[in-house]
Amino acid sequence: MIEIKWNDLIMVAGAAIGASALVVALFAIGVRLLTNAQHAVAAKGKAKSKSASKEIGFRLGALVSFALASGVLVYGLYLLVTFSKLQK
Repeated sequence: MIEIKWNDLIMVAGAAIGASALVVALFAIGVRLLTNAQHAVAAKGKAKSKSASKEIGFRLGALVSFALASGVLVYGLYLLVTFSKLQK
């Protein structure tokens, strides 16, 4: 007879849902910041120094957000490979 460990199942499901939500949120924030940077480029005619610094800040924020999302994905793959090797 197969016995299901419900506490472990709920813990894994919660971690999977939480990690998925985190990756999606970080990616969406990165896309939004990249779009804001493109709009700052279009507004360079008004105040060049202010819009240039906004563009740099938005692009840097987008880069950090994409890097964090990639890091979460790589860490998840690392855990998956590590624990799959332990089961054999």
